[in-house]
Amino acid sequence: MIARIDPHDAHAFSAWYEAKREGWLAGREEGAVISHDLLRGKVTADRDDAAFQLYAAWEGERITGVLMVMLPLRENRQVAEVTIAVVPEHRGRGLGTRLLAEADRVLAEEGRTVATTEVPVPTGRTRQAWPGSRFALRHGFEVGLEEDALKLALPVDPELLTSLRPDTGSYRLREWTGACPDGMVEAYAHMRTVIQQDMPTGDLEVAPTIWDVERVRALERRMADAGTDALVTAAESAEGELVGFTSLLLPAGQDIVHQEDTLVVDAHRGHRLGTALKVRNLERLAGAFPDRSVVRTWNAVDNTYMRAVNLALGFEVDERYLELQRPGPRTPAS
Repeated sequence: MIARIDPHDAHAFSAWYEAKREGWLAGREEGAVISHDLLRGKVTADRDDAAFQLYAAWEGERITGVLMVMLPLRENRQVAEVTIAVVPEHRGRGLGTRLLAEADRVLAEEGRTVATTEVPVPTGRTRQAWPGSRFALRHGFEVGLEEDALKLALPVDPELLTSLRPDTGSYRLREWTGACPDGMVEAYAHMRTVIQQDMPTGDLEVAPTIWDVERVRALERRMADAGTDALVTAAESAEGELVGFTSLLLPAGQDIVHQEDTLVVDAHRGHRLGTALKVRNLERLAGAFPDRSVVRTWNAVDNTYMRAVNLALGFEVDERYLELQRPGPRTPAS
């Protein structure tokens, strides 16, 4: 039986999350996974930019597979982002196919014409052999973008950070923890919008996110409600314009740190600002959160500059993430 669950029901969501986590991490037990509280806050928040539908497949009283459909409500209203996970011992019985059919039903109901999904493939495994990517490819998804997933063991040698810190010239680094200061938030939102337009999207049929102050504040509230600390360092030009930023997210109760975007406005690249931002934020991390043990990050495989920065800092490639898409919805016959 496949049925929709209410993420506001704490017990139901926890059972759904544990099945998702088990299926997502099977065979890659040290891989990245979003925390319970962060995901619950994401899907239960009162939002005007995205809606979420969660479904569970049941066998008796146990959840054996899960589906999450994310529906963008601003940009990309043609898209539905689909996540499917099946508990390992229940694979090979057509459960994933039934969950995907349920996703197609949602696409049809919501008028979405493109389905996207994300699949991590561990190093040493091929996309044709790994269960998640094999399933997606067999059901008509095509790879639109590839990203490397990397991890960095903490602490980082302070002498290494010092040796990598570049001279930023007339640029100044601004930093904050948690919410962006009121006097900077409008410029911060504008910078994020400009940078989004430069981000690699490969062959994915997606438009960049348009950030405004309320969207920034809504994200910050969700992070705070989930107990997730954020360290942000931004670069400011001599004229006072914000031109780049990097952010680290620290979920509560974990020893993992998620390195989110590190981006610089196109017109201000070539000054090693990306390196300066990352070095400074890692120094802040060591001072404020010395108990954390690992940082995880992602970058597009053709982003050679950021890959080089990450490797110089000591990151190691852990997995390959595939961003896939296909037209939808599909009927069983197609």
